[in-house]
Amino acid sequence: MESKKKAIKANQMKDYGLIFLGIILTAASMVYIFTPNRLAAGGAQGIALVINHLTDINTGLLMILINGVLFITAFLLLGTSFGAKTLVSSLGLSFVVFLMERYLPLGPLTDNMMLATIFGSALMGIGVGFILNRNASIGGTSLIGRLVSKYTFLDQVNCIVGTDIVVTIFAMVVFGIEVGLYQLLSVYLTGEIINKVIDGITYRREVMIITEERHVIMKYIINDMKKGATILMGKGGFTGKDTEIILTVLTRRDFIKLKLFIRKVDPQAFISVNMVTEVSSATSDGPLG
Repeated sequence: MESKKKAIKANQMKDYGLIFLGIILTAASMVYIFTPNRLAAGGAQGIALVINHLTDINTGLLMILINGVLFITAFLLLGTSFGAKTLVSSLGLSFVVFLMERYLPLGPLTDNMMLATIFGSALMGIGVGFILNRNASIGGTSLIGRLVSKYTFLDQVNCIVGTDIVVTIFAMVVFGIEVGLYQLLSVYLTGEIINKVIDGITYRREVMIITEERHVIMKYIINDMKKGATILMGKGGFTGKDTEIILTVLTRRDFIKLKLFIRKVDPQAFISVNMVTEVSSATSDGPLG
């Protein structure tokens, strides 16, 4: 029981650590790249930037107000677990943006609109990807997208991109067509990078092995690599003989180690590899123990 509590606490610390890192990266992209170049890349930042242009109210304060309203709605509809992390990420992001604008005015990192679009989108995509992967949200249209995806068949990231496009079109009316086109490009790039980050964090290789040295390879996987494995029963299509297939899920680095070992003990072994983007289990070793 004690070890289970420690594992839960460690996972929570990891969650909030990644959320904090995502907040810093996302806030930096907004304050030092997007906002100085009038790029409204969707979300609460896009709405706040438009209002700031019309009223001169601090964008950080506007984001706090916008996210506050959306957070209450999401908290009621999505539950307390999601709400707790989103409270930290969405209001935390707004607060960090406010602090950076007020006390760390480093100016735009670039005045080139294309560079701002590409690198701002990359920075924001990585940051938002970290946050979403921890079952949280940066607020704004991310909360709207999460709400829509919960009650429809639509994918969460696609919902976020769709709502960001609506915000961007509205910003286009205020800042002009040319800036608006950069904004649309930024929304697309950010969405692609978010998907890559979310997939990449849990990216694994599902490995199936048919070999005459099953016991040796199984021993290596379990004892030396400290990974789980499962034996599947199969039948040869040509010979009709029963055969045992080793199934395991590994990281890229572990797969390379296993492949080199298999080449030494059984160069004739058959190895099939499938890429998987999500692996979940009650233990840290994977679902194949």
